[in-house]
Amino acid sequence: MRYFRHISVASAIAAVLASGAAYAQAGEGEAGDAGDSAASIADDSRIVVTASKVGAQELQEAPLAIQVFDGEDLRERNITTIGDLVSAVPGAQEGFRQSNASRFYNLRGNVTQNGDSPIGYYLDDTPFIVTNFGIAPPVRFIDMERVEVLRGPHGTLYGQGSSGGVFIFHTRDPDLRDFEYTFEAEASATRGASDLNYGMAGAVSIPVAEDMLAFRVSGGFSRDAGYADVYYGAFDGTPDETDVNSAKNDDLRVVALFKPSDNVTIRGQYWNFRPRQNFTGFTASVDPVYFENTAGQDGFSNGDFTLWSLTATVDFDAFSVTSATSNLEGEFGINIPISPAGSFSSQFFPKMFAQEVRVNSTGDGPFNWLIGASYQNGSGPQENALQIPPFVNINADNDTLTENWAVFGEVSYELLDGKLIPLAGIRTYHDDRSFRDGTGTVPTKASVETWRLNLTYLPNDNLTMFVSAATGFRPGIVQSRVQVESLELAGVPATVALDPESSKNYEFGLKWRTSDDTLNVGLNLYRLEYTNLQTSVTGGIDGVNGFANFGDATTQGIDLELRWRTPVDGLSLGFVGNINDSEYDTVNEVIAEAQPLLRPGARLINTLSDNWRIDANYNTGITPDWDGFGNVSFSHSGDRLQASGIVANPYNLVNFTAGVRSDNWEVALIGNNLFDERGPTFVGNNGPLSGSGPTPRTIGLRVRLLSY
Repeated sequence: MRYFRHISVASAIAAVLASGAAYAQAGEGEAGDAGDSAASIADDSRIVVTASKVGAQELQEAPLAIQVFDGEDLRERNITTIGDLVSAVPGAQEGFRQSNASRFYNLRGNVTQNGDSPIGYYLDDTPFIVTNFGIAPPVRFIDMERVEVLRGPHGTLYGQGSSGGVFIFHTRDPDLRDFEYTFEAEASATRGASDLNYGMAGAVSIPVAEDMLAFRVSGGFSRDAGYADVYYGAFDGTPDETDVNSAKNDDLRVVALFKPSDNVTIRGQYWNFRPRQNFTGFTASVDPVYFENTAGQDGFSNGDFTLWSLTATVDFDAFSVTSATSNLEGEFGINIPISPAGSFSSQFFPKMFAQEVRVNSTGDGPFNWLIGASYQNGSGPQENALQIPPFVNINADNDTLTENWAVFGEVSYELLDGKLIPLAGIRTYHDDRSFRDGTGTVPTKASVETWRLNLTYLPNDNLTMFVSAATGFRPGIVQSRVQVESLELAGVPATVALDPESSKNYEFGLKWRTSDDTLNVGLNLYRLEYTNLQTSVTGGIDGVNGFANFGDATTQGIDLELRWRTPVDGLSLGFVGNINDSEYDTVNEVIAEAQPLLRPGARLINTLSDNWRIDANYNTGITPDWDGFGNVSFSHSGDRLQASGIVANPYNLVNFTAGVRSDNWEVALIGNNLFDERGPTFVGNNGPLSGSGPTPRTIGLRVRLLSY
């Protein structure tokens, strides 16, 4: 397949792209640039997005590689976590799973297992940032209004943690007029587990002063039965314990919405996540699933995150002012037993305070603008210990501290009666960062400018084309001195603090739909050029790998999205897919000699060759009082080369949802991984079946009651 090289000479990212909700009929909204609601023929029901932090813009007109998933669509497809969501995003993958509390995701070949995340995660208007350890928030979708996924660098608006893309989770606001509630209960059985999985969740919205003050409380709990066995010694076919990897997940969200006047909105939010799991997501074998050589010791992984946020918006005649303040504190980590009496423990205690203020135009004229500033102050303390009595006792406690600020802005101007729109944006970022351990402190500083240029052509309501050029930036990884020593033993030059990584993205996008919305097509062609790439490198101490800057790389790819509302009443089909070709351009000669996989022309490690997903959705009336709905999906993830030289094979997942609803009641049968794919999706160092893999086949029942 031929890839392209194109240059955009116009001005950059849309500052006018939109705030508003992505509303779609239940079961009819579909993800994707091409994914307007299957029933969204009327203009007032077409999906709008908030990705540019200003104004409201229809998804069809947004000059971005962006997908929108509304809450009902997520439920009907049984997408309840980010792990479920990535199968429906072109070029997305789970990069690594340490536990259910710490999972990493990648987009378009942007890879990480450490350092700041290359993907920005936003809970409403506030960032979820774990310094130097880029995990995703363990958010569940019980009270989700919609999720927006932006692919490619978005550093202008979303900062240094968004060089690969952005996930934005929009939760439901309190209703200022009406009392609302929803309740959901679920039970299921997983192959290999002796007990049932079960959980309950709900939300209630209470107006206190009509049109002025309301509260919303949501949350729930889930208990997933274990399905893995444990061997105190080596695998012999007779486990010493069964069903050991049970998991718990609790969350609570409290929101207050206050409108003292028509032009002032104040929103305060408290959110607590508590994912816990016995043992970890990384096993000695995925088929059958087991852990070995534990000597009867317990393993565990844990997580407890609390996020406070306060967002205030004041609207004036020609502009709007927004302030977003947040504070995140957390604790998470793992403990892995090592026979006969040792263990490896790694615990993290992140903190992050973030403040952003921005002003954007709201007038009807052709000129639109946004300016803003942000400040962050955080730390990422780690307590790392490897203890194998009586010979090994390594303590690698350390901390990464950051204090950074940025100023950013975007402008756009509508030409030819809005048919041609150039946009331009820039962000200047300054970071004082230091690494601290028992031997001292290593300070680093970075000052980086990222920019975006975009030219959009809108010849009519049903066709949007754009070309763009954008840059991204990721701060340098900091690593322990033990990791540095391990790399040096392997002949790899290494430092505690790596140099920053930068990227350039050139992209062409097209969105087309028929006038009646029966067929939607989205196409994106992109070329990503990485400079000073950071990646995992195999160390010289067994089990201790590290990270290094080793050269440059290029990723080229195609995203395709299709949505067809078929002539069969109630039946719609969807497809999303990505083909990705990534390779190293230049590699440090010393590193190439020590790491033969890392050579010019070689495939970039830990990137997917392709992924795609097909969905069939069906909605029908059964009786005057009862409707039926269903979804069947088939998703494919291609192979990937790992740093160890092992190739993780492609894998496929088949899921389904089928249910009925009447008024405010809903009952659904759900099934995940119907053909019991085991993987592994990421191969460990203990054999071809070690590592992490999908949850075995799970079938269950979900009941829901709601008032809206």
